[in-house]
Amino acid sequence: MKLPERPLGDAIRLASTSVTVLPDEEYRIAGIYSFGRGLIKRPTIRGTETSYSTLTRLQSGQLAMSKLNAWEGAITLVPEEFSGAHVSPEYPVFDINEEIAEPSYIAHLASWPTLWDRLTPRGSMVRRKRTTPSALMGTIVPMPDLDEQRRIATRLDTAFAKVSEVEEAQACRTKLSSAFAESTISSALEQANTSAKVGDIMTLTRRPVSPNLNEDYREIGIRSFGRGVFHKEPLKGETLGNKRVFAIKPGDLLFSNVFAWEGAVALAGESEEGFIGSHRFMTYRVNETVADSSYLRHYFTCRHGLEVIRRASPGSAGRNRTLGIKNFESQLIPLPKLEIQQETGRRLDEISNGLSFASSADITNSLRPSLLNTAFDGRL
Repeated sequence: MKLPERPLGDAIRLASTSVTVLPDEEYRIAGIYSFGRGLIKRPTIRGTETSYSTLTRLQSGQLAMSKLNAWEGAITLVPEEFSGAHVSPEYPVFDINEEIAEPSYIAHLASWPTLWDRLTPRGSMVRRKRTTPSALMGTIVPMPDLDEQRRIATRLDTAFAKVSEVEEAQACRTKLSSAFAESTISSALEQANTSAKVGDIMTLTRRPVSPNLNEDYREIGIRSFGRGVFHKEPLKGETLGNKRVFAIKPGDLLFSNVFAWEGAVALAGESEEGFIGSHRFMTYRVNETVADSSYLRHYFTCRHGLEVIRRASPGSAGRNRTLGIKNFESQLIPLPKLEIQQETGRRLDEISNGLSFASSADITNSLRPSLLNTAFDGRL
């Protein structure tokens, strides 16, 4: 059953809780994350440290949004822990009329991507456009009667609690898996009987692709922290323009030259056959007579291998630490016997494949918007 809709402004009104900034007073400051992630704790400031003449004091149960980023989910209900914090005039705050709307229902509504879409400014230069309070209040949203709102909110609370339990279990499994991998790699290294330069055991192999304008292409990406490859949506060759791309083959050891230092390293499998990668991804073929590609994949995402990559990734400006190819290939690494590498790689593959990151974490991530869609379509 489709839920009745009405303007959000029927349930919220602009709050008047602004305070005059005094030079000697201290103000606890908050911001708002995008993508429905709630409020941010910012440092406390003195009145002399802001150019604003007024700030808005938050109260629990209010709805707050960012004028600049509301269209990408910077909108949230204020929890108790942020009551008394302050935001700038760039963050309009609204009181909820509880005779019309249940605050917990509004909280779920604020985290609904479809609402963000309805706030998305149209036209060019989207990131320079702002969502005004009147635009938010004029947005049409599902708004059933109070009893139905409470029922929906309770169902969503219960469902999200279960999703959180699954996410916590996944995080625990991932932590245990990482500890096991570190221990297993360290044990293998204790048995190393020789050393070799990186460039002597694997070779940078580039296969340039010249896209045809009307053909479809699939690009890969590499997750940081050893979480493997992901696949991007197909795109036409004309969309690639002058972008330099290269073919990916199963067995390629892949390094993101921008984020390898934080574990953006992966081993291409059969599912990557026919895919392409940008020039930012270094594709290496391992000499399997002296080294095992699975072992090296795990080695370079554990502490010992990351230290090698970081030595070859100069720079300290935030995340801007590009992998230097010549420097990397000249690094000397300890090398266990081939059979030890193979056994280590096999054992760690079994663990990481069992975690099924792409099929478990990605599924739970998609559950939240799916549940919200179901609820606000009247199907929960």
